[in-house]
Amino acid sequence: MAGADTDRGSAKEGARQRSSASTGAAGNHNQSRILKDILKQQIRIRGMRYQDIADHLGVSVMTIKRYLNAERVPIEAIEDIATCLGLSLIELAEFAKANDGRQTLDLELQQESALAASYELALVRLLLYNGLTVEEIMTEYGVDEPTLVGLLTRLDRLKLIELLPGNRVRIRGSRHIEWRRGGPMRRQIEQDIRENFVKMDFANTESFYGYETARLSRSSVLQIEEHMRQLVRTMRILQKVDQGVPIEQKQWYSLLVAQRETNWGFPFPNGEFRAPRSLGPNGTVYPANRGG
Repeated sequence: MAGADTDRGSAKEGARQRSSASTGAAGNHNQSRILKDILKQQIRIRGMRYQDIADHLGVSVMTIKRYLNAERVPIEAIEDIATCLGLSLIELAEFAKANDGRQTLDLELQQESALAASYELALVRLLLYNGLTVEEIMTEYGVDEPTLVGLLTRLDRLKLIELLPGNRVRIRGSRHIEWRRGGPMRRQIEQDIRENFVKMDFANTESFYGYETARLSRSSVLQIEEHMRQLVRTMRILQKVDQGVPIEQKQWYSLLVAQRETNWGFPFPNGEFRAPRSLGPNGTVYPANRGG
């Protein structure tokens, strides 16, 4: 009987090990698939061809296609392709995390409302979520400890952070928040955009800005929007990359990415401002304040 029990125990242990190995292999395959999807996306965004990658690595186009589509791919091959795109494996992994919808946090209306009603509370949340410590905030802004602890306590009650002994802070959930459409924080952001971006002296600014008008299909607009989302994700990644840079070597920057439909109207001597015929009867002429 003892021998039979031992055999059964060994069989169960073997089954557990095989199951664990299978689960681990599935996880690795899924990670590999995500990394390959990100590589394909980055190749498209950069306007590159598989032929460009193949020429750089000295292999055939079929080899590159196999690397990007096969179930099992050496990590060295993924790293080589990433290098061609100017990416390290760490940056590639960050892109994968940024593309994961689970990496964003949806707040309750009560949480958003509390942040929108208090500039200092929203600012401390922003600083903490961008990696600053309590000590760095106190040094950077000269704020006293009781004032800052009071704000930290409010953030803790809102379940946005966990305030630990010694004024240490743990971020709850993702550091990236998706503000609700029409919600209080989006209204605050809109006000900030109007006050700090729209009133900018675009004619004389040294900061880069681009403005382009083109007639596009809906399919092309969707591609533009994906590029815009990727640019926002890239800024998040670069913020993580720069976390090791001394604080005195960094400044705060805001990125505004937007697009809108602009159906230009044509002005006539009689004062008529005529919309393009293709716009249809229900379309909006641009600029809106010239239509009629």
